Amino acid sequence: MRDPGTSGARHIAGVTAISGAVIMLLSACTQAPPPSVASQPEASRHIRNRYFHRDDAAVTRDEPGPHEGTGTTTAYRYFDDVTDARVIFRKRALHPGASIGMHVLTHDEVYYVVSGRGELTVDDSKVEVGPDSATFMHEGADVGIRQTGEEDLVVIVAYPPAEKSAAAQ
Repeated sequence: MRDPGTSGARHIAGVTAISGAVIMLLSACTQAPPPSVASQPEASRHIRNRYFHRDDAAVTRDEPGPHEGTGTTTAYRYFDDVTDARVIFRKRALHPGASIGMHVLTHDEVYYVVSGRGELTVDDSKVEVGPDSATFMHEGADVGIRQTGEEDLVVIVAYPPAEKSAAAQ
């Protein structure tokens, strides 16, 4: 039979040793890194750490209505030179009588009306559009828009870029 007094003392000594080791480990884990490491700037978490800024004057050009549309438009092709962009963002001003002709979308697309009035056709539906309104259209929709009224119809257009073929990459 074991002596209860001896067994208890050993147990307390073991717990004390383990507690001491745990305290040392925790204190080592919570110490601040050396100043030379802490003062270094944090690495960027962005893969592509760049941005592009364009003013309207730098990207403006007059064009006929796209997709066999009518009249004269002003195109603002902000980032056509950004070859790895994952979104196409453009503004187009349709002057009185101008339109973007009917075309079937090969991607999802959004039109946001900044100013002016127009008539948007999506498949067999027509809707009047005006300032501060947006329309989302799925791939496969047959769409066109025409300016109405006296003021230019100014529209922001956003969509994903065309997929590049494996041969082009």
